[in-house]
Amino acid sequence: MCAPYGDDTSKVMRHATYVIASTPRSGSSLLAAGLVATGVVGRPEEYFTPDHIGSYKEDLRLPIDCSWAEYLEKVMAFAATENGVRGVKIHWRHVVELARALGCRDDPGDVLEMLFPAAVFVNIVRADRRAQAISLFRAETTGEWFRSSGSSRRARPWGLYLARPTPGQAEADLTGVAPTYEQIVGMERSIDAEQAAWTNYFTTRRREFLTVRYEDLDSNYHGEIARVLQFLGADPARAVGLPKPPLERQSDHINEHWRRLIDQEHRHKSTPK
Repeated sequence: MCAPYGDDTSKVMRHATYVIASTPRSGSSLLAAGLVATGVVGRPEEYFTPDHIGSYKEDLRLPIDCSWAEYLEKVMAFAATENGVRGVKIHWRHVVELARALGCRDDPGDVLEMLFPAAVFVNIVRADRRAQAISLFRAETTGEWFRSSGSSRRARPWGLYLARPTPGQAEADLTGVAPTYEQIVGMERSIDAEQAAWTNYFTTRRREFLTVRYEDLDSNYHGEIARVLQFLGADPARAVGLPKPPLERQSDHINEHWRRLIDQEHRHKSTPK
């Protein structure tokens, strides 16, 4: 059950809405930026990520101390393209925080029912959970959550998020830095739990969803964007010729080295004594 947070939002919930349901480092920014660039399926961005809310208030010209009602109304309007289709992106961990902020005391899924009662969901998943956990460790260590090859002006068509200066330290000194086996396994379990929460929500609430694998999006970008467009009822031909967002691949020899160390430790711990 959610506490009322302000005025009735029905006036901003008239049109088709979808939610990119994600977990950290699942490829959701790659998917969202591509959908934004089509110009016909809303602007799915991380409006509800606590660390980003201040920047979105600035982008949307809202006072930093505006109410949740004011923020939500502005976000819902901005997230829609001219055809009325609205998109947002959110990790499950931020669903939990949003539910708490809006007074949903029981099931965090209640906040999704309140804000997006008729939404469909695009669930992006990453099959290689270990690679996802290592990527998450690196992002948390360096503060670099994305690396853009374009200028802010050139990045803007991909959304407000990618239009901001690249955060974190692209050239952070990782010499001597390596995650422990326990850290990576803990992150894997946390990501597993978040994805399980999404799956449980889809099942118990009987919500319509499409699953997109990061590995498929990476290898067949246009095909997967077209598949999402078709699911949303848009013309899949809008994906033809769409350039990839200006995101540089962040995984490199460091990730590979860490992976070898973690896999080696896993084999050691799995070997019967």
